[in-house]
Amino acid sequence: VSSSHIFRDEKKYKRLDKVDITTEYENYLEHLTGFFCVKEAFVKALDTDVDYLQIEVLHTESGKPYVNETPYLKKVLKQKNVESVDVSISHCKQFSVAVVQANEWQD
Repeated sequence: VSSSHIFRDEKKYKRLDKVDITTEYENYLEHLTGFFCVKEAFVKALDTDVDYLQIEVLHTESGKPYVNETPYLKKVLKQKNVESVDVSISHCKQFSVAVVQANEWQD
């Protein structure tokens, strides 16, 4: 996804994230587009229509991205028989990509 793509359709992408990404970061648009890509990949991996505002993308202290499992998302994961999700984000200049792997419960 290019950083300009996210801002094209104001109705769909307005208030993409609750996370405050300010312009103090040199590459704040890369972070924003990366978070958007995670949300898009999450919805597709789980084959669900979860509102993007319900998906909170955070990072561990080491910088590894993850989706915060709020009570609402825990319920969605349980309904989809998903134990956990793994997230990877990559960006280069104005392009970002994310992969979300949904790990099903093993019997």
